[in-house]
Amino acid sequence: MPILVLVPMVLGAAIGLFARFATPGREWTGLYLAPSLGAAAAGVAWTIGMLAGATADNLWLWLASLAAAALVSFTVPRVLPKRRARADAEYLAQLTSQKA
Repeated sequence: MPILVLVPMVLGAAIGLFARFATPGREWTGLYLAPSLGAAAAGVAWTIGMLAGATADNLWLWLASLAAAALVSFTVPRVLPKRRARADAEYLAQLTSQKA
């Protein structure tokens, strides 16, 4: 059933929404980043599991797809603020050096 991939994607989006409000530095990421990443990760993990031969009633398929959603939803929003702050500092240094 290909339509069944929507269920873990919705659950992955819910995990991403929880991760968006549970992680610090959320002012650097948008509202839809973590939920969309969670939904995408859950969908990809579900599809890979189904292609590997797992069925929809397999507990490990559900756990793997939701764990992938949690991993991506909690990791990416913690990495992006540091990267953006570093890029902003470099850009500010570049702008101030051009004025002098």
